[in-house]
Amino acid sequence: MKPVRSRTPFKKTPSKQRSSGRDPVKVYCRIRPMQNDNDVSCMAVISPSTVRLVPPESSVNYRSGTYKELQYTFKFVFDETSTQKFVFDTVALPLVENLIQGKNGLLFTYGVTGSGKTFTMTGDMTNGGIMPRCLDVLFNSISEFQAKKYCFKPDKMNGFDVQTDADALLDRQSEMLQMLQSKTPKTPRRKEPNYIEEQRVSDSTKLTCAEEDNTYAVFVTYIEIYNNNTYDLLEEIPEDCLRQRSLQSRIIREDANHNMYVHGVTEVEVKSTEEAFDLFYKGQKRKRMAHTSLNAESSRSHSVFTIRLVQAPLDGQGETVLQDKRAVCISQLSLVDLAGSERTNRTKNSGQRLREAGNINNSLMTLRSCLEILRENQMQGTNKMVPYRDSRITHLFKNYFDGEGQVAVIVCVNPRAEDYDETVQVMKFAEMTQEVQVTRPEAPKIEIGLLPGRRKANQIFKQAVQHLEQNEKKEDVQNDFDIGLVYSLGPPFPSMEMNSADAENILRELILHLELRMKKRCELLADLPKRQGRFRCNLLEMEKENCSLKQEVSTYKATLDQERKKMSVLETKLTTMESHMATMQKNLDEKELTINMLKQELDNKEVMLNKRTIEKEKVKQKYSSKMMAETEKMSKEMQQQLKLQKAELKNQMREKEEKLRKVKQILIEDRPSPQLLSANSDSHISLNNFKSDHNVVSATTSMTPYSSKLKSTGTTCSGLTPVRRRSRSVGGLCGEVWLDHRPAIPAPLGTVLQPHMKKRKSVTRLTDIKDITDPMTNKYCLMTQEQDSGGDVETRLYKGDVVPTVSGGAQVIFNDVETLRQESPSSSPVRKRNLEAEAHPQDLATVCAMSVEGHAKKPRL
Repeated sequence: MKPVRSRTPFKKTPSKQRSSGRDPVKVYCRIRPMQNDNDVSCMAVISPSTVRLVPPESSVNYRSGTYKELQYTFKFVFDETSTQKFVFDTVALPLVENLIQGKNGLLFTYGVTGSGKTFTMTGDMTNGGIMPRCLDVLFNSISEFQAKKYCFKPDKMNGFDVQTDADALLDRQSEMLQMLQSKTPKTPRRKEPNYIEEQRVSDSTKLTCAEEDNTYAVFVTYIEIYNNNTYDLLEEIPEDCLRQRSLQSRIIREDANHNMYVHGVTEVEVKSTEEAFDLFYKGQKRKRMAHTSLNAESSRSHSVFTIRLVQAPLDGQGETVLQDKRAVCISQLSLVDLAGSERTNRTKNSGQRLREAGNINNSLMTLRSCLEILRENQMQGTNKMVPYRDSRITHLFKNYFDGEGQVAVIVCVNPRAEDYDETVQVMKFAEMTQEVQVTRPEAPKIEIGLLPGRRKANQIFKQAVQHLEQNEKKEDVQNDFDIGLVYSLGPPFPSMEMNSADAENILRELILHLELRMKKRCELLADLPKRQGRFRCNLLEMEKENCSLKQEVSTYKATLDQERKKMSVLETKLTTMESHMATMQKNLDEKELTINMLKQELDNKEVMLNKRTIEKEKVKQKYSSKMMAETEKMSKEMQQQLKLQKAELKNQMREKEEKLRKVKQILIEDRPSPQLLSANSDSHISLNNFKSDHNVVSATTSMTPYSSKLKSTGTTCSGLTPVRRRSRSVGGLCGEVWLDHRPAIPAPLGTVLQPHMKKRKSVTRLTDIKDITDPMTNKYCLMTQEQDSGGDVETRLYKGDVVPTVSGGAQVIFNDVETLRQESPSSSPVRKRNLEAEAHPQDLATVCAMSVEGHAKKPRL
C-alpha cells in the first residue's frame, strides 16, 4: 500500500521515494522436525542456504527410472533445531522495522498440508510465532509515543482522519456509556488454552527507529479467503447469531492512491498485544477448519492478519497531533497463512472438503502463474498482462508485486519420504519465486517546517512546572509551622579583631550578641519539647494508620487470593466448556454434512421414483388402450356369436314347431271316443273340486340356452306331459357359498317350494364391496318380488357365479332365473291359460319356446 502523499504547504514531502534498484523476493526454507522415529527423511541440509532432496523408492521419479538428487538454494534454511525466536529475528524483525519507518511488508507461509505453516506463523504459549512477536516488538518500540484512542479514525476509504481532542473524548465517552448500558457487564478477556497471559513468553526486543516527534496508533484487520470469497472475521455479529447466518462476502476495491483493499473491512484500534490477541482469537473461532487424513486441524482458507501503523507529527507545542490529514503516514504489515495444497488421492476428500481443496489449489496455481509471468516480463522484457484478478489472494496483494513493499516467503516442508512428490513441487515454486524482482522502496519523510525535539521539550517544561508547583506547596506548609525558629539563631558573630582603641565597643557588641543568642537558644529549648510532642503525636498517628492499612492490605490480599482461585477454577471450566463446544460444533458440522448428503440421496430417490411413476403411467396408458381395443374386439365377437346362437335357436324352434304341428295333426286324426272323454271330464271335475280349497303352487324354471332343450316324444293324447329340469335351488354342492341378496321386508311365501342353500350370507343391500370380493363367496342369488297384471305376487330368483377379476375386484355372471307364482285355481286367469295349455299341447310348446328365447342371453353385473 502506498503511504499518503503530502502536498503544499509542506516542503519536499513525497510519500515514498523509490530507489532505482531492485531486490529479489526473499524466500526462506524451514524444515519441520520428524514426528515419528520410524519415518524416513528424504531431505538433507548441505549449507545454511542449500538443501538436497533424495527421491525415495515410493516416489514417481524413482519408479519412472529418473533417479536424480536435487539441490535448491534459499536466502536461508532453518533446520529442525531452529527456534521460533531465531526465525523471527531473521525473517520478520526487518519487516517490523520497516513498518515503523513507514514501509509496507508482506510475509506469507507456503507449503503442503501438515508442513508447519500455522505453527511458524502463530506458535504456542511458550514458543510464540511470527505474529505475536511482531506485535510485542511493535508495542515495545512505540509504547512511549502512542496516541490516545480515537485520535485517528478510519474513513472507510482505506485512509484515516485526524480527530480533535474533543471529538476523540466524545468517542471514548460514548464507548464507556455503551459498556455501562449493556445488560451484561464486560467480562475479562477470554484466554485460549494455548495463549495464557501468565504463561506466555513475550518478546522483549525493542527497536529505536521510532520518531519521537510523531504519535502512533495501531489498527488490525483479520480476513480469510474461502472458496475464492473474502470474509471479514472481525465483523460485528453476535456469537449466538453467527450460527444462524454466515459472514457476508466482501469485495476488493482500489482507493484514490491505487492501493488495493477490502471494502467495508472492520479495522479495530488496539493499544496492547493482549487486545490484538483478543481479536485474533475471535477470528480464529470463525475461521474454517476441518479434519483431514493428513492433518487433524487443516485450514480450509487463506487467512490474512494485517497490522496497520498510523503515524502523524505533533504540532509546534509538541503535545497534540497536527490536524492535517496530508501529514498522516500509513504503513502495513500483512501476515498471510496460506492453506496447504492437497492431493485428493492422499486426503481422500469428498463433498465439501473436495470443493475446498479444489479452490485452494486453484488459488495457489493462480499465484504461481502470476509470479511466472512477472519473472518472464522482467527477464525477457515482455509486457504480458499478469492475471491478478483470477484469484482474490493475488488481486489483494497486487501492489506488493508491483513494487510497493518488501515481500518475504517462508517455504515450510515436511522431510518425510511420503511427501517427496509434493515437496518437489513446493521447491520448484520457491526456486521460481526467488527470480522475481521487486522495487526497493525508501522510507517516506514528512517535512513540516517544525523544530525537532518538540515532544522532549514539552515533557521537560511540564516537569519543571510540576516541580515548581510542588515547591510552592512545601513553602506554604513551612510558613504555617514557623520555620524561622528552627533554622535561625540570630545574625552572624561581629568582628572580634581588637587592633584599635575601640576594642571596648567590640567587646560590648560581642556581649550583646552572645546575650541575644542565649535568649534565642532558650526560646528554641522551650519550643523543642512542644515540637517533640507534636512529632510524637504525628508519628503515633502514622503508626496507627500504617497498622490499619496493613490489616486492610492483608484482607485485600486474602480476598485477592480467593478471587484468583475462583478465576483459575472458572478459567479451567471455561477451557473445558470451550473444548466441549468445539467438539460439539465439530459433531454438529459432521451431522449437518450427513443430513445434507441424506437429503441429496432422498432427492435423487424422489427423482427416480417420479421417473418410474411416469413410466408406469405410460405403460398403464399403453395397456389400457390395448385393453380397450381387445374389449371392443371381444364385444364384437360376442355379438357375432349371439347372432349365430339366435339363428341356431330359431332353426331349432322351427324344427320343434314342425314336430308339434305333426303331433297336433296326429292328435286330430286320432281323436278319442266320447266315453273316454266323459271319464276324463269327471276326473277333471274332481281335481278342480280338490284344488278349489287349496291354492295351486306352480314353479316355472327358465333354462339356459345350453341346458334348457325340450325333449318331445311321440306319445298318445292321454300320456303327453312336458319334460322339465329340476330346479337348482333344491340343493347345492358342499363347497358352494352363496351371497343371498333379498329385500329388507319380503312378502311371506308359505309354500313348499323354497330355495335351499347350505352355506349362505344374507344381505339386504350391497354397501360393502368385500361382500362380493370375498374369496370364499362363489355364488350369488338376487331375490325380487313384483305384482303381475292379475294382482298375484311373482317372486324371481336371479342366480349367478362370482368370478374374480384381474384388477382385484369381482364380477357376477348370471346363468339362471327361477320364477315362483301363487294363484287361485278358481279365479286366476293364468290358471285357465295353463289348463288350456294342458288341453292344447301346441300352446304349451309355444310358451316353452318363448321362455327359452327370453332367457337365452346371460346377464352380467
